[in-house]
Amino acid sequence: MKDLMKKIWKPGLALMLLSAPVLFACDDDDDKDEAFNPQVAQLATTRYPGATVTKTEREPFGYEIEMWIDGTEADMYVDHNLQWLRTEFEDMPWTSLPTAVTTAFDASGYTFNPYEDDVDRIEYPYGDTTAEYYRIELDREPKDIILLYNPDGTPYQTGGNTSGGGDTTGGNTPDGNNPDGGTQGTIDRQAITDAVTSRYPGATAVEVDREPYGYEAQFYLNGQEADMHFDTNYQWLYTEFEDMPYASLPTAVTAAFEATGYSFNPYEDDVDRIEYPDGDTTAEYYRIELDREPTDTVLLYNPDGTPRTR
Repeated sequence: MKDLMKKIWKPGLALMLLSAPVLFACDDDDDKDEAFNPQVAQLATTRYPGATVTKTEREPFGYEIEMWIDGTEADMYVDHNLQWLRTEFEDMPWTSLPTAVTTAFDASGYTFNPYEDDVDRIEYPYGDTTAEYYRIELDREPKDIILLYNPDGTPYQTGGNTSGGGDTTGGNTPDGNNPDGGTQGTIDRQAITDAVTSRYPGATAVEVDREPYGYEAQFYLNGQEADMHFDTNYQWLYTEFEDMPYASLPTAVTAAFEATGYSFNPYEDDVDRIEYPDGDTTAEYYRIELDREPTDTVLLYNPDGTPRTR
């Protein structure tokens, strides 16, 4: 949820959704790309009174809740059991960092450019308390630099960290509390961009985001919006082609859908096509999301019209 213009200037996302049930429901506002689940949103306002929740999204690990707290943009992550994983407070002012952190950063020999670089504060559960660390992301060529610090200025370590709140149980994993892999790392945006354009020649406007499971590359292909997802090792997980025309669905899928008794409203409902690796080949399925009150209805189909199951 970084500033889009800022990302455009930067060069240049999970476990598969294959375990999604055939039919599930989620509350929705009228923005087709922003499914809103009040039950999930309430978790954020309970933990952060005064927070304004703007969006909730189903993710492979659970849910992401986008919100504003005292004018600061934040993302809260919960698992499928609605247990809190972590919260990221984005684009923190450099001056908001603890002195110990800025001192340690300055000693690293790097410099911070507020027009290109980022500071995030990450809160996460640590036993019965809440701990935090800071992520400083430096926009560099050919790879971004990422430095992680505890509030006392010591390097943040994933697992086994005892100073300032690292998870000594080893619970901070890429698909859990912590998307970061250690005290320092890089984002190879060029590698992700190359992977997108190699698999999808003609893809344009590739924008890379860090996600709990790895990375997401947003791009356009022949005028269509798509998201390609990678794990932390830059291995392809799946690609979502969004807002497909209903008429583009295979006949077997439309026949199966219409047999359910539902009807498709092109002004409110959505069709997405999901591609994913299946051994040495590429497989796909279709997701039909119906904007209904009080809850949306989502149906998943294989290309042959059979319901998609676990």
